[in-house]
Amino acid sequence: PAGSGASATAESAQALAAGGAVALGTIAHDLIMTPMDVCKQRMQLSAGGSPGVYACACTILQQEGARAFWLSYPTTLLMNLPYALLMGSANERLRQLFAPDGDPSMGAYFAAGAGAGALAGGLTNPLDVVKTRLQTQHL
Repeated sequence: PAGSGASATAESAQALAAGGAVALGTIAHDLIMTPMDVCKQRMQLSAGGSPGVYACACTILQQEGARAFWLSYPTTLLMNLPYALLMGSANERLRQLFAPDGDPSMGAYFAAGAGAGALAGGLTNPLDVVKTRLQTQHL
């Protein structure tokens, strides 16, 4: 059909824009959550248990300095930005494929989300291992 090339380009651009929007949110989210994730990882791996998040954060700050909370931030972004781009873009594109009329059903939303999550998670999981090792290297 005439115009289908332009339509496909517009749909691809829309999917990429959705991925970019998710990626921007991820940058802000990870800046805030990375220190909490460091504490969570340390508490999970501590042999004797931990008295709490506040005590864990204070110990890290005293023994390693503030830098320890964001040491894994670049790796976290290297993992989460591709995940966000893949997840947002794939989800948008799969929704377009499952509902070409522009009115996706609940099943189309679930299928698009599951497919996008499986793709993004499968491709970025090895980076999660690197991030966890950076966060727990002093244990």
